[in-house]
Amino acid sequence: MDGIQPLEYPWPKPPEFGRAIEIAQGILWIRLPLPMALDHVNIYALDDGDGWTIVDTGMGSNKTRGLWRDLMARELGGRPITRVILTHHHPDHVGLAGWFKSEFRAEIWATRTAWLMARMLTLDVQELPTSETLDFWRKAGMDPVELDKRAKGKPFNFADTVHPIPLGFHRIKEGDEITMGGRTWDIRIGNGHAPEHATFWCRDED
Repeated sequence: MDGIQPLEYPWPKPPEFGRAIEIAQGILWIRLPLPMALDHVNIYALDDGDGWTIVDTGMGSNKTRGLWRDLMARELGGRPITRVILTHHHPDHVGLAGWFKSEFRAEIWATRTAWLMARMLTLDVQELPTSETLDFWRKAGMDPVELDKRAKGKPFNFADTVHPIPLGFHRIKEGDEITMGGRTWDIRIGNGHAPEHATFWCRDED
């Protein structure tokens, strides 16, 4: 269309699954696969010297765990992931937080709402759709044949793609500052994409 400026990207291609691109000194961009139309999630690893901080984890699946083991051995140079920072509670971002805690003793940092939502949703496991869910589908106009089919099948549960969430975590909140990747970052909280969604703004660079 006339008058529309196409998007310009600083890198011609994103990293392949299981690989990383250094986008700034000590900051790696990683992509992990998702089983949906939006087929990837972006993850970041920041070099803390003796180990790594990662921002988000990808979904909890055998495939993603295998990719992480390859990443740690190759792209992260065998140094441990010592801290996992969660931006928000969605399963493609928190899916392996509990795995990093249980397998590698990584610290989990998150907002209170992100942790509470993720923990609550992993504990809410349903073998069949609830009556409230069926009522919602019916009122939304779902085809009766499809509704009957879904009523008899196991619904998607958050825990299907999220490793059990740890009992404890380090809370982050609006106005905090954090050091990672040799830089100081200010934490700003938003509530659009997810409640108490954490973003990180670098003081040291534009």
